[in-house]
Amino acid sequence: MKSSPNEAPKKVSAGGFIAIGIVMTIVIAIFSLIMSVVAASRNTLLSEDLYYDTSSIYGGPVSQSAPSLNALREDSDLYSFNKLSPIKVKEYVDNTNLISTVGSVIINADFVKKGLAYQPTYKVKFNAEYVLKNSLNKESFIAFDFPFPTNINSSEISNAKITVDGVEVENSKTTVSTTDEYGYASSANGLHWEGKVAAGGERKIGVSYDTVGISTFDYEGIENSKGAQDFQFDMTINGTRGYDVLGGLSVDSREFGDNSVKLSWNKTNLFSSPSISVSVAEKLNPSTQVSRVYFTMAPVYVVFMAVFIFLALKFNTGFKPFDMFLVSVLYMVFFPLFHYLSSFTIDPTMEIFSGVKDISYYSMPLYLAFAAAWGIISIIIFYLVARVTRLKFALGIGLPSLILFMGFFPLVVTVPEYSMLLVLFGVVALLAIVVRVRSMNSAKELI
Repeated sequence: MKSSPNEAPKKVSAGGFIAIGIVMTIVIAIFSLIMSVVAASRNTLLSEDLYYDTSSIYGGPVSQSAPSLNALREDSDLYSFNKLSPIKVKEYVDNTNLISTVGSVIINADFVKKGLAYQPTYKVKFNAEYVLKNSLNKESFIAFDFPFPTNINSSEISNAKITVDGVEVENSKTTVSTTDEYGYASSANGLHWEGKVAAGGERKIGVSYDTVGISTFDYEGIENSKGAQDFQFDMTINGTRGYDVLGGLSVDSREFGDNSVKLSWNKTNLFSSPSISVSVAEKLNPSTQVSRVYFTMAPVYVVFMAVFIFLALKFNTGFKPFDMFLVSVLYMVFFPLFHYLSSFTIDPTMEIFSGVKDISYYSMPLYLAFAAAWGIISIIIFYLVARVTRLKFALGIGLPSLILFMGFFPLVVTVPEYSMLLVLFGVVALLAIVVRVRSMNSAKELI
């Protein structure tokens, strides 16, 4: 039975608290190690399977090969109509070269969440304009073949078109022969145009399409076999500011937006073949963040309970060893509750939801799961402390301790870039609580 306001609670020995503290610290330390390994290993073991499952839909990394300038084939209408010969078409292709490439790629990051892992998927809008120049003093005939990206499992291409001097070419879809980096020949769907280039003249050929991909985007341009070309290429990544240039040409400029980055290559008189390889930064996986949170369980618990018990005994609040045991168990339950709430997913294809109308796919965000778990457990602990001690003690010490030790410290380790700075802020807040308690003249201020 709770003592009256005028009756001091019976003094409690610290021995029971120490015994329970030692036992619960060992239990929590073992539990945290097991669960952190579970969270991390699930990410490691499943990431490869999840990657290939996702790539079966998104088609793997987008690798755009160079277009090619080819001689007209003998079965071409232009070949027969203009009474061309193998010698002539070879002369044309040898003297019609690429002098300028202006490209633009917009990558919209669309991270797909699978369990506690994000896959670096994205949507792509590709656009490029190639300028061809005929160096002969007579008109030439040329074939321009542009292959679509050949991804690992599939190719999803939409809104594809090719234009010549701003005029769209109809019925341009074809099968294009390509050669990979190892010299192996293959074929892929692509766009085809063939026509003439005036003596000493130029033709502007534009290509555009939309597709999807995962992880990286590569572009291997066409080289001017007779000299140099101007190469200008812009890549805008929306949805993340993180990226990694894996190879190819050096980046000339970078522009960072609120949640985007624009990379630009601007090379004049480029003699080499233009090449670009960029990886879209992976989003920090919830499994990694959850694993980091588990590592804080034991050390935070030791400080949390030591401070809380010291104050409870110092002010003789009536807090008992059994109450400490209940708080410890609730503290330990908080972490797996947060863990499994963050991996909670509503899959409308499951039979359990078959009778529910208008239900859609939903995966609980990490910080919403943290807030929900913290709110549920904190309310229970706060109610317990308020009932067995005093409401003033629960508000003055219990609530700040719950916010600091069960809320702030576990939360900041999920932000690896600033975790140490935030931990220092937490230590300052803890010292502020200690200074406040130390400055009290009597226990009456709390009880």
